[in-house]
Amino acid sequence: MPTASPDSTPVAPKALGGAALQSVLDWLNTPATDDAGAHAHGLASHLALLDTAVLDPAARARVLDIFHDRALACAQMLKPDLAASGLPVGEQTYRAGLSLAGVLMRLAAGYLDALQLKAVHRPHRAAGHAMQCLLESYTLCVLIAADAVPGTWRTALTLLVHQRAMATPLAQSAGRADAEQMFRQLLALTLAQPPHLSPPEFFNIGDYVRAYSGAVQIQHAPPHRDLDSWFWLDDGHDEGPIPLLREKPDPERAGHILYCSCQRLGQMLGHHLDQIDAGGTAADLHLPACLGQPRTRRLMRGLQARWMATPRRQHARRERQGALRMLIGLDAIWTVLDRRDAAMDWEQHTTGWTLLNDSPNGLALRMDSGPTELLRPGVPVLIKNAGSRTWMICVVRWARSNRHGEVDAGVELLSHGAQAATVVFNQGGRRDVVRALRLPPLASLRPHPALMLPTGCVGSTDLMIAHVAGERFRLGEARLSMLDLQTPVFDLYEISENGSGGRGLPAS
Repeated sequence: MPTASPDSTPVAPKALGGAALQSVLDWLNTPATDDAGAHAHGLASHLALLDTAVLDPAARARVLDIFHDRALACAQMLKPDLAASGLPVGEQTYRAGLSLAGVLMRLAAGYLDALQLKAVHRPHRAAGHAMQCLLESYTLCVLIAADAVPGTWRTALTLLVHQRAMATPLAQSAGRADAEQMFRQLLALTLAQPPHLSPPEFFNIGDYVRAYSGAVQIQHAPPHRDLDSWFWLDDGHDEGPIPLLREKPDPERAGHILYCSCQRLGQMLGHHLDQIDAGGTAADLHLPACLGQPRTRRLMRGLQARWMATPRRQHARRERQGALRMLIGLDAIWTVLDRRDAAMDWEQHTTGWTLLNDSPNGLALRMDSGPTELLRPGVPVLIKNAGSRTWMICVVRWARSNRHGEVDAGVELLSHGAQAATVVFNQGGRRDVVRALRLPPLASLRPHPALMLPTGCVGSTDLMIAHVAGERFRLGEARLSMLDLQTPVFDLYEISENGSGGRGLPAS
């Protein structure tokens, strides 16, 4: 792995001096380990050691360039592990992600200090490196479902002001990071509401945002129309975008307020999706490859609405308290329902949660204790009150984990009860047998029964479905109709059935 960017100026230890600096440079000159977690902690400890070294600001900025390259390479190694983990992320992985996010934040702050001291030879490049560090730090925090590292937004806003005050370079090298464009990316990703996204969904949105972040609007003048799409930031506060309709900025801070909107980006996204729906392809239209996937386009339709206008709560929340048990995952739910064991030890098979509040269509919960790497947005869960025989099927809508081992989650109600079912798709003489959940109708939400299937397994709209109904087996033909919900884990279709009852249905 390279230890310095190709255009970095070599650092001479003798000229800079100091045992601390020498130790830092010796470590940077050794090849990076393949253990991303160990490397993240090494970066943190040696960056702290650099803080104790006595050297001039220009030389310190050149050392930061080496840390920058090593930290970005480490992030590329660590992100797949974080993305593959459920929440709460395992302790070692969590601490590695948080440590590296902190390193990247400190690097951004170091570059900002050097810019303010006019100690860098190419200030636009340094500003780009700094904003790139902030964007990567933010991404790592998203993957562990934590809040951004303290200082992220204040540093980003100060960098933007500094970038805009600098003279435009005569020539911009190809592939160079542009601080303002990455600031727009940070805004668009934040307004996509990452707690509601699984890691693959977040990455797909990131691909689109990188290509079209120029459509994100930022201005110092207050907007005069479409106020529900506008947010504001104060460069003296370390907070992300605040909806203008929810809270007004302090008029005495007018010179420090920045307004932003993703409405134009949403309009552009809608145009691109319409072009594909009309028969175009992502490749022919030179659009990001992720838009070639129907599942991603469905996600992007929802995102378009979110970017066009601030989402509003549809139901009031009621503060509640209570103990709940949760069974997580389609396979686990199917197995429990298939066994129909009333004496099952729920304490052993489920995790404990505390109810925080509820609304007519969902619950907000906090995990009391349980194993790690369990859930992400889009995962189905079975929930029941402690000591109760009644339960419901829900889907995780958002999740946050600001401390290791702690998770807050919001779940949406899909059904009161469900049945384990076996589905057979006939495809050209080949039979595909799939485990599924049959969900009864839900008043005011879904007038027809539905079928929850593992994502991507649907081979045709016609199928045979077998399930237990009371003391009888039911076997019959069914047809998939409307796709009611799609997540990275399952597809939920409304179905029409032509069933017949019977005993002794042979096992699949």
